[in-house]
Amino acid sequence: MNFRGIFLAKCLVVLFCCVKGSANEAPKVYGIWNGSVFLNIPAFKVEKRHEISWFKITSLVVKVKNSTVKYYRDMEKYTMFLNGTLKIGRLVEEDSGNYKVNVYDDRGHLQVEKYLHLSVQEMVSKPEIKWTCSQKSITVTCEVKQKNKPDFQLLQNNKTLSVREPTDANGMWKIEYQHKAKSRTAKFQCEVNNDVSKKTTDQEIKCSGPLDIVLIGSIAGGAVVFVIFLALLIYCIRKKRAERYEEEQDEETPMKIRQSSDESKHRELPKPPIHAPQKQQRPQQQRPLPQSQTQYQAGPPRPRPRTQQKSPSHMKERP
Repeated sequence: MNFRGIFLAKCLVVLFCCVKGSANEAPKVYGIWNGSVFLNIPAFKVEKRHEISWFKITSLVVKVKNSTVKYYRDMEKYTMFLNGTLKIGRLVEEDSGNYKVNVYDDRGHLQVEKYLHLSVQEMVSKPEIKWTCSQKSITVTCEVKQKNKPDFQLLQNNKTLSVREPTDANGMWKIEYQHKAKSRTAKFQCEVNNDVSKKTTDQEIKCSGPLDIVLIGSIAGGAVVFVIFLALLIYCIRKKRAERYEEEQDEETPMKIRQSSDESKHRELPKPPIHAPQKQQRPQQQRPLPQSQTQYQAGPPRPRPRTQQKSPSHMKERP
């Protein structure tokens, strides 16, 4: 058995574990989805003579040497500064992961090798508080629509409450709390956060207490009495209207009978024959008799005077 081979294999395993442990314990950097993030070289001052290389896991991203920057990935996404800072823009979830930076001096000696862990997260939405009232307790629910699991914190009167782990249902994360206090009014505050943002919602909950059976019966009895009274009122109004209508009909019946009889008489009379219009003859007025005649006719008869006979001489003298 080769002792040197076994010793070399053990050394490689120990070295691999150390490297893996250093990567897992790397400082964490958080970025907002669709935003930008800056990765700095921790605890090291970069000079112009240094050569700097940035890697994502094992893939080379960018290198700067003698103040010359060379990109191996998308230039619009990555920006390298001369001080060794790497800017990553238009962040997406795929940009999350381990990044490594190596710094060499002008003679090619490794000066720095650091690991950073980038976590890209979306901003949390504003949570919503809902509740359900029952006779024994109040069920308070705080929910938020989020892709990744956020951190919840439920408070009542500025005191943190103990709740179970949030559950996910089609991208809707929520927590529940059973409030069993005697008071039916309470103020709750739900806080949702992740490593890049935090949102809070306040809600005052009011639940009416359980109603007494006597009170319920009184309300029900009052409602029944009101319905009966309303029905009787409608019945009386309709009956009164019907009586008025019958009286009006009785008064109008004789008038209608007279009108119908008059109309029937007019219809039975024959129409006069149609003739040409004739001139109306004025009645002849009799002239009044002379006054003497009238007096004569009116008075008793008088003796007629005798006529004197003319002599022949008078007749001869007349031409």
